[in-house]
Amino acid sequence: MTYTNPDLEYGTLISHLASQCESDLGKSIARVLCPQDDLGEIRNQQVLISEFQELCERGFRFAFDELSDVIPLFEDTAYSLFAWEEFRLIATVATLATIVADRTPSIQEFPKAYRIFQRIHSLPDIPKRFNQIFDPEGDVVDNASPELASIRKRLSQLRGRIQKTMQNMLSDSRMENILQDKYVTQREDRYVLPIKEASAPHVQGIVQGQSSSRSTVFIEPAVIVPMNNEIQILKQDEKQEIYRIFSEFTASIKSRKQEILQNQTLLARMDFLFGCARLCNALKAKVPVMVESPSLHLSGARHPLLILRSINTLGPQGYHKVIPFDLELGATYRLLVLSGPNTGGKTVLMKAVGLITLMALSGLPVPVDQDSEIGLFSAVLADIGDDQSIENALSTFSSHLDKIQKMLNNAGPGALILIDEIGAATDPQQGSALAQVILERFTELGVKGIITTHYTALKVFAESHPDCVNASMQFDLKSLVPTYRFSIGFPGDSFAIEVAASLGMAPEMIERAKSLAGSQNQQFTTLLKRMQEEKKQLATQAYQYELKTRNLSARIQDLEDRELGWQKELKARRQKHLKELQTELISFQKLYSKELAELKSGDKEERKRLSERKLHDLTVHAAEISEALTQSGIEGRSRIKNPKTGMKIWLASFESEAIITDIEGDKVTVDMNGISFKTELANLYNLPSRNEPEAVHTTLRTPAVSKVQTELKLLGLTFDEAMPLIDEFLDNAALAGFHTLRIVHGKGTGALRSKVRDYLRRKKSVASIDTPPMYEGGSGVTLVKI
Repeated sequence: MTYTNPDLEYGTLISHLASQCESDLGKSIARVLCPQDDLGEIRNQQVLISEFQELCERGFRFAFDELSDVIPLFEDTAYSLFAWEEFRLIATVATLATIVADRTPSIQEFPKAYRIFQRIHSLPDIPKRFNQIFDPEGDVVDNASPELASIRKRLSQLRGRIQKTMQNMLSDSRMENILQDKYVTQREDRYVLPIKEASAPHVQGIVQGQSSSRSTVFIEPAVIVPMNNEIQILKQDEKQEIYRIFSEFTASIKSRKQEILQNQTLLARMDFLFGCARLCNALKAKVPVMVESPSLHLSGARHPLLILRSINTLGPQGYHKVIPFDLELGATYRLLVLSGPNTGGKTVLMKAVGLITLMALSGLPVPVDQDSEIGLFSAVLADIGDDQSIENALSTFSSHLDKIQKMLNNAGPGALILIDEIGAATDPQQGSALAQVILERFTELGVKGIITTHYTALKVFAESHPDCVNASMQFDLKSLVPTYRFSIGFPGDSFAIEVAASLGMAPEMIERAKSLAGSQNQQFTTLLKRMQEEKKQLATQAYQYELKTRNLSARIQDLEDRELGWQKELKARRQKHLKELQTELISFQKLYSKELAELKSGDKEERKRLSERKLHDLTVHAAEISEALTQSGIEGRSRIKNPKTGMKIWLASFESEAIITDIEGDKVTVDMNGISFKTELANLYNLPSRNEPEAVHTTLRTPAVSKVQTELKLLGLTFDEAMPLIDEFLDNAALAGFHTLRIVHGKGTGALRSKVRDYLRRKKSVASIDTPPMYEGGSGVTLVKI
């Protein structure tokens, strides 16, 4: 994309970004950062940096300042064998990579950052081997290899023997008149004694040198020569072993070239990303919504460089000293004509818009609210400031025209243009006319932009053109100072005469200026004042209306929610009441069934007929309640007309979903929560519609299931008393989906056990009965499988 740098201070921002990076590699990446035209890449980069912002907030920090470029070490033939400095650079990269790799598992909740961390190769063996070979000063340690340790041990021992032998010679009385001084020294890396020049012929040995005054001859005693020779041999062995160690370590490092260079690339990028994160955290920057269309919807925007300068002066509180602004461009209008007093903030606002746009297009979070939208502009073109050029013989006006002509040549529907004081620096009347022509051309090109002006003609043009809108920097008419706040929809006045009056200019001069300004200008100023007052009143009324509307909508929604809740509650209570009646009637049925069974064995025919009649009445009543309950459960549902195997249906009698497993005429086999049984086709209904709340049915079923038990105690009861309890126990367990039950009847004489088991064997729902082990009750308990 095309963009201007100096006018919008994008380079200054990049310099701030580079200063946040710790390594030269990270700074290099920062310095080449520029706007992109790939929307997907921009979004990806912004989210990635936002994850690094969070990592910074959580205290993640790495020492990238020691990261160096090791690529030349692998590509330059001069580094066929590494020395301490090269080993140190590579070990530093490997150490940092290992530290980063160790922290990788703790950032899995940040997917984009995690993918970068995950590609780092942990290379702990390289710094470990480096520390085994070198001491902190860079000297090779004795234990760099077993062979080197052996060689240096022998050297130490041999030097000790030489020192001892020569010390004995120094102590010999025969040497007193021969020695120039009593000390042992070295010449040509061999141990020698300082002998007087006159006595040199009397000393057996090899002359290794002479002092500058020639008064002293350095002689290697004959007895020392073999030991000195052996030292030289051991030193050669030492050099060869060090060379072997270096060669082996170099080869080991070069075999891992790809991993090391990949680590360097990733670590440099991480240094850059952490630098971006630190800068964005200082700006309180957020990821905006990036859109394809070239447009702006900025909310709570602040100038990035003003924030940094304010923070540098006032500390963290300086952020709040920068006044935010909201701005839209490209949706309902394309060109914004900004007017207002000098030093009112017009240029700052325009620069902020341009710089924020460039930041976002560079993949950086920006100092705006998170719901702000920034579009993909193909160019950001600016003409801000005085670019008078003596070298090119261009005046300020000519320089502005030269820039604007370039804009006209390059601008299109995807461009964002920013022009400060269009048509200025020349005759006002001609400049105003020329500025209007330029604006007309920009509207034809379909560009988006902000233009600042003091020309009344341009404000009138913006008011009448459908693609333009007036805006102004607000001015306090009481104190006659700018507020630096942005207001859209109304043009602003320069208020030059009023400001001059407030600064103490003589009243007669002020009056003369007003008369020279003409009545039209004064009327325009008066009109602006009245418009501002009316706008305040309209804004207050609109706010009150909006507030009342929101309150009314909230109350209507609350009443609707309450009505819906009451309907649900009413339906739930009705179903609950019907179920309670049904349960009560079932209990009465069982009671009268028991009474009828007792009467059958006696002669009380009248009571028997009475009980049978009561039982019949209750059965009829139970059927009526059951039908009412069923009708309540199927309210708003239709019967299944064409049942098919595998179809999900609503089982009205149980108020539950089930699946059809078999169809035989009017009989249908269904599976309800693992329980399979036959029922009438008339009991099947379509599933509840999505709009019908299902929580009602779930709530009603839960209390019944919660009362179900897997063990029934019949101790102390007769079989006739126990029989209805067994029936109820089995029914409830089947509905709850239980398959293994325990009936505790005790051992006693065994009569109750026998009757219970005989009764259970006749039950079709009982699959088997069994006796548990002794430790689980033995013959006093019957295990039932249903």
